[in-house]
Amino acid sequence: MKGLLLKEFYMTAKYCRPFLLIVIVFLAVSFFGDDNIFFILYPVLISSMIPVTLMSYDEHDKWTLYSATLPYTRSQLVSSKYLIGLIFGAAAYVISIAATIVRMQLNGYFSLDSLLGMAVILLALGMLAPTLLLPLVFKFGTEKGRIAFYVMIGLMTAGGTIAAGLGLQFALPVGGVWILAAVVLIIVLLYVLSWRLSIVFYRKREL
Repeated sequence: MKGLLLKEFYMTAKYCRPFLLIVIVFLAVSFFGDDNIFFILYPVLISSMIPVTLMSYDEHDKWTLYSATLPYTRSQLVSSKYLIGLIFGAAAYVISIAATIVRMQLNGYFSLDSLLGMAVILLALGMLAPTLLLPLVFKFGTEKGRIAFYVMIGLMTAGGTIAAGLGLQFALPVGGVWILAAVVLIIVLLYVLSWRLSIVFYRKREL
């Protein structure tokens, strides 16, 4: 498993460098732009989709066929993609939260309720894309998965833009701590379910 993760890190370093530039640019714009939350959301969204990008290169380089000759199970191959997604998604998540805190402090309107609300929104959107798309990619391949990816990013982008246009504020409702905890739990359970479903699909898939 360690070897698979190292392979994913090497591929990410080689093929996904533009993602880092995109994250930096969008976070920088978030400090100087208006209150459009899209600039905070997008780095988390794009980082969470690194596993799909890596799978695309795997198929192009025939890695999916070559991996069948190695002492790795299909469960391990699937797990490596989910783990690498968690690692880079978590990194983007922490950076986005830190950027949100700094921006709040600079603008003099720091609110713990708003920060917690934003934190849950970022977590939900960051994990939603891989949760929904990875099972499809493992079942049908990256081409069909990429189409679904573009549709989903478009919908999320439109949703973020509309929310910003309406002046939507993310704050805790009454009893909000328990509600947020429940939302986080549901997100984690859905991610684990997606993980297991992808393993089932990939075991049955003809390579």
